[in-house]
Amino acid sequence: MDSFTSTVVSDYLQTIYNTTMEGDPVIAASLARRFRVSAPNVAAILRRMEQEGLVERDSHKAIGLTGIGKERAEVVLRRHRLAERLLIELLDLDWIAAHEQAHHLEHAFTTEVEERIDNVLNHPATCPHGNPIPGGVRDASSYLRDLDAFRLSDAPTDEQLEVVCISEVVEDETAILRYVGEKGLRPGTPLKVREREPGGAISVDARGHTAVLGLDLASKIWVRRLNGAASKVTAQ
Repeated sequence: MDSFTSTVVSDYLQTIYNTTMEGDPVIAASLARRFRVSAPNVAAILRRMEQEGLVERDSHKAIGLTGIGKERAEVVLRRHRLAERLLIELLDLDWIAAHEQAHHLEHAFTTEVEERIDNVLNHPATCPHGNPIPGGVRDASSYLRDLDAFRLSDAPTDEQLEVVCISEVVEDETAILRYVGEKGLRPGTPLKVREREPGGAISVDARGHTAVLGLDLASKIWVRRLNGAASKVTAQ
């Protein structure tokens, strides 16, 4: 497999994995929108991935990862998210630059380098955006379910919440990370939905600041209730 195709397949594996983790179905049309390519382009990539035993489709044409596909996705996601941690914690990059640079590094790491980075970082459980690092939590694919996390767009008003993660299933990752960062809605941030505005936007209080978010953006932010319950997610 040539390097370009390897990169494309890797991107598809990660997107299918992340979308499934967030509980949404994966169909060819959604992949075309995500990567801004034509339907025939997506069909060709999926055919190749099926031939290699990486994906499968159900009777409704929904796309899922096979066992091998999931394993490969987790390898790349682990390296990507460890790279982000490395770039932020040791090289002091911001979380936008770290995310962009990690796309290049995720394909360059060997297993030995990956393990050394993990040790140096003291085995982090999540990337800077709050998404689980495979191998750092019990099961990265069920991470959001294990935390009873839900989308901010579905949050009730006047409940104490905490940001869990920022979705990576977005078309323009840089724009959403910049906006969310400016509003201070990073993982671990306590917040409360104050009211729902006309048209569906929601008003959120976070650390003394108020932000108004459209439903589309709010749906990309995962939160959980702060009710004193112990987390069901444990590191390995």
